[in-house]
Amino acid sequence: MEKEQELLERQSPEEEAAPIEEAPPPEAAPVEETPAQKLAACILATTREAHVTPLKKLKLHLPEGVTPEEAEELLTKAGTPEADPALEKIAFIRGKKDLYFYETTLMTAHFAELDSLIMDKDILRTIATVTRSDCKLYPRPTQFSKLMGYPFYFSEDEIEGAAARMEKLEEYADIGVVTASNGGKGFYSTQFISRGYAQGLIESVEVEERENP
Repeated sequence: MEKEQELLERQSPEEEAAPIEEAPPPEAAPVEETPAQKLAACILATTREAHVTPLKKLKLHLPEGVTPEEAEELLTKAGTPEADPALEKIAFIRGKKDLYFYETTLMTAHFAELDSLIMDKDILRTIATVTRSDCKLYPRPTQFSKLMGYPFYFSEDEIEGAAARMEKLEEYADIGVVTASNGGKGFYSTQFISRGYAQGLIESVEVEERENP
């Protein structure tokens, strides 16, 4: 009896309270993404790079497990009541050559339209769209120098050629060109501003603002 009491007294509190080790719970099996979720992730990644996603290009580089037929069926319902919930934030622009998709929380419809026009390589419609928007919103002419920068990167020869071609087409009858005293040029739209007003504005932005920044 005394020996048993001695053994109990020698036992440390840690030994007395040592918990029984339990086996860790089994890991949950990973949830497989649906085709719609995979497509949404692809479009989101491209939108983050400031570009729309052409349907033709997407069908050539589909996520694993998604067929071209599934992709087209799912994506052409984007923006409609029948859209898959995973694609509720995906919209598209219908271009002349393709459908172009983008994530609406990261890109505006206007920027998506411009990028789709650039991908369509439709320089006339691109210039007219930007010009009408600039003349309506600000108002101001669209400087040639703007069209030579991001996101357009048109060359001066391309812009001059486009201006000459638009003069001969009825759908661009409202688009004209004004020139400042320093040679700087800009497009304007008679839908929103007169030639005289556009002339004064191009002189202001090309000459006066540069001389008095």
